[in-house]
Amino acid sequence: MRRLSFMITTSCALVLGACVQGAETDEQLVDQVEQGLANPASVLGFESAADWTVAGATKSASADHSEGTSALALRGFHFAELRSVPLSTLSGVTSTLAFDLKPPERPAFGNAQLYVDIPSRGVHSAPLGQVSLDQLVANTYNPLSFNVPSNIVAALQQTYSDLTFKIVLNVPHTSADYVIDHLHFVGGTGTTPSKVELRVSNVDDRLVFSVNGVQRKMFYLGEPSIGERIDVSGWFGSGANDLRVQLLNTGGPASAGVELWVDGQPVVSESCPATVCNGLDTWRGIVWDRTFSLSTPNRPAIQPVTVTATGSTPGKVYVNDVFTGRITPTTLSLPPGDYTIGVGLGSEQRPLDYTGSFFEQQVTVGASPVSVDPTLSPPLGVQEETRIAILPIRNSINHVQSLGGPDPSNTGVLADEDVTALVAQVEATNDRWFEPLSYGLARWTVEVLPTIEDVPMIEQNHDGWDTTRFIAEAGTGSLASQYDMVVYFFSQHRADGSPVERVSNIAWAFDGTNIGFPTTFIDVGPDLVNAGFLHEVMHNYESYNENQLHFYNGINGLHGAEQHGYYGDGNGEVDFLHFYRHFLRGQVAELAGMRANIQWPAIGEVSANSDLYLGVFPVLRHGFRVP
Repeated sequence: MRRLSFMITTSCALVLGACVQGAETDEQLVDQVEQGLANPASVLGFESAADWTVAGATKSASADHSEGTSALALRGFHFAELRSVPLSTLSGVTSTLAFDLKPPERPAFGNAQLYVDIPSRGVHSAPLGQVSLDQLVANTYNPLSFNVPSNIVAALQQTYSDLTFKIVLNVPHTSADYVIDHLHFVGGTGTTPSKVELRVSNVDDRLVFSVNGVQRKMFYLGEPSIGERIDVSGWFGSGANDLRVQLLNTGGPASAGVELWVDGQPVVSESCPATVCNGLDTWRGIVWDRTFSLSTPNRPAIQPVTVTATGSTPGKVYVNDVFTGRITPTTLSLPPGDYTIGVGLGSEQRPLDYTGSFFEQQVTVGASPVSVDPTLSPPLGVQEETRIAILPIRNSINHVQSLGGPDPSNTGVLADEDVTALVAQVEATNDRWFEPLSYGLARWTVEVLPTIEDVPMIEQNHDGWDTTRFIAEAGTGSLASQYDMVVYFFSQHRADGSPVERVSNIAWAFDGTNIGFPTTFIDVGPDLVNAGFLHEVMHNYESYNENQLHFYNGINGLHGAEQHGYYGDGNGEVDFLHFYRHFLRGQVAELAGMRANIQWPAIGEVSANSDLYLGVFPVLRHGFRVP
């Protein structure tokens, strides 16, 4: 830590022609300051004698207080100087400062002075005046008030972490205690906090608001609150705040308008320019990105919230289920309010057997700094249990274009051992990949339904499989209301095990709940895990995340790996597991320059400089349910 030093002011009273020097040294003052920022309420309330250095007098804690639970007593002096430890941004700043002083007797003469020092804001030992003490009432707390000049008020309303107060007392020498307490802004407690209001309009597709690096709200096309003037005061703390607005487009033209008021006065009125948002070539991704600086002087002070994780493994930090791009240990800056702080711990590079746990703590930020270690509590258990039904279909009919229609000899026949193999792979994929990649928050439960023997799955002239026709003929439509996902499992192998000819070889997800899955996607390796099955299940999570929860899946969604800098077998992980891991955990970094038709350079691990983080983490954290 850079060492700090202070010049001690030693203006002396003309008493007996003597000047009494301070009892504490510069080095002692440095040691006090190096203890770091303290709780403003505690310091200004003189709750701890350690929060104030004293020169020229002997200090001690006193239970005789005017507020709080303690005060500061001074004795053995006629000139004393008190200096507070450094403080961060204060709230409720007004043009009057006061403190309470209780003398042991009515002073025959004397005065009190108050100084403010905020070097980062250009305020250096600014005097707030002098109050005479010769009219004080003995053995009673007397309030002493000081006028604060407008330039000092303006400085106190900004953001800082180096504010100190200095109090100078000049009184007749006494061995009895002068007791001091309750340094405060007069009227500060009753000052009406700044009110911040927001109205958004014409949102297409999504509009994201972040304040001081923490995501606060994502508006979506058709949201009922669009067009309303809503109170968002809780997003802001005292001083200057950075408000970032990002417009996200998933296709076609985009649009958005933003209006902001502080205490009823308009401060922002902007919309996405037509040249950016309404052109024929409007891109997908982040199309408009603006940052505004808002001054809200009468909001409560922003507080440092330090997040740590026990052990040597860094954890990924979330605020209200949104990844922040930070790892532990880190310090967030948050205004007072209730927050959910999460920490995800998990392996970052292991081709088959991953680990993952998620820890969470509810935190109330008030008037003082907060330290939190969610890993001191047990990890969260499973939050989402997806019920997956596997529906075996005995026969599948493949068209061969050269014959102009179905060929009986080209019919796929599903064997019972195929079903056994798929179930084993699904369970292994859940245990070894999906559950740990979700930080242990989600898992699958699998049920095998009776095989459909009399209705075949039919290929549509080599244009794909007609699942709509199959569901209608087999009468399986009601399964979607009984299970979270239904896997329509069929064969692309003949009864003798040979593959059918010219098949439409795809696996697919449809309707947000169903999956079509052929035998050609069953892996035959010894590891059992099945990346294709994981991919199709994630498509349904992706659909729910976008259409029901109204969140953003990023450029090209689950098929946007290469657009976000992820490639097959990247980071030493199987298939696209490097991408899937981040997509499940909400940690895919999207940058403003990314485009649907551009393969982004390999991104490596998560970048703290991302413009936005995306993925299906909200689904896994709060549950996947078919509406």
